[in-house]
Amino acid sequence: MLKLVGHKRDVRGVTFAPDGRIISCGGDKTVRVWDPISGVCLTTIKTGQVTYAVAVPPDGQNIVYGGRPASLAVFSIAPARDFTGKPAGRYEAHTRGRIYRHDPVAGFVSEEVATARTVWSLSFSADGQYLAAAVRRPGGGNIPDGAGGFFWRAGAGDEQHPLPGDDIYAVAFAPVGHGIAVTRKSSVVFLERPDASDGLRYPLSASWSPAVAFVPGAELAVVASNSFLEFVNPVRQAKPTRVKTGIRTVSALAASPDGKTVLVGGRPTVEVYDTATRSKKTAYDFGIGLVHALAYSPDGLTFAAAGEEGLVVCDAGE
Repeated sequence: MLKLVGHKRDVRGVTFAPDGRIISCGGDKTVRVWDPISGVCLTTIKTGQVTYAVAVPPDGQNIVYGGRPASLAVFSIAPARDFTGKPAGRYEAHTRGRIYRHDPVAGFVSEEVATARTVWSLSFSADGQYLAAAVRRPGGGNIPDGAGGFFWRAGAGDEQHPLPGDDIYAVAFAPVGHGIAVTRKSSVVFLERPDASDGLRYPLSASWSPAVAFVPGAELAVVASNSFLEFVNPVRQAKPTRVKTGIRTVSALAASPDGKTVLVGGRPTVEVYDTATRSKKTAYDFGIGLVHALAYSPDGLTFAAAGEEGLVVCDAGE
């Protein structure tokens, strides 16, 4: 296990680029790019906003991130073309939730899309043709309420399309095709495409679910539901398998690229489950408090865990 030192506050999001670099974001208003071997921070992007979610498209050319509503800011963009295919120019960011894109080669930051709420979840489709986001708003008991979701098509300008439902908490695209999962109030819905009006629905015991993940190579998805995991078929209606974890409230999920294991995060541990048997294989306490996000490397040999007290990378076989 290697702790990556650099973030000054909680680390809220983490993912891997296709080349194996780790991308993280958090409460210190930065997005950071890391070498997973040495643990050296290669790039620091000052976002100007608490940042909750980060994603990298399949071609690895950009970093997309979002979080709290941004203050008024203007970003100059080097000559290039952005995710939507339109010529890059000069954009003004007003006070509302936004998603930004950073090009680590050209070194520019541009406004990608705009939303009216705080961005908590981001996901690209497997072919990079779609980007989806889930947004939230303040709720009772200091718990954010789902406030809907949106998607954008590559090459279609900055036209924003709503996902069905104004109570969406999290989004995740399938490992192949354009299928997408959205967690909603007391349910999870699987859409064949982002523009579908409705899809396959499963009820959840939890009033809201912060995480959902597809399992590659199988008609299987896993959903966080309080202290339980719900293993469900995202393609056709089938009886779910409900598994009790050792975590009071599951807050993060990630499935391995080979589909054999699922990482489950909460306070203060990361548990590893065998997808075939639905049984727990092992558990880790990395000393990072509440686990906010988890991600496997593209080769499945390592994984990263982001939490309220730091960021670590660990060999999957440890």
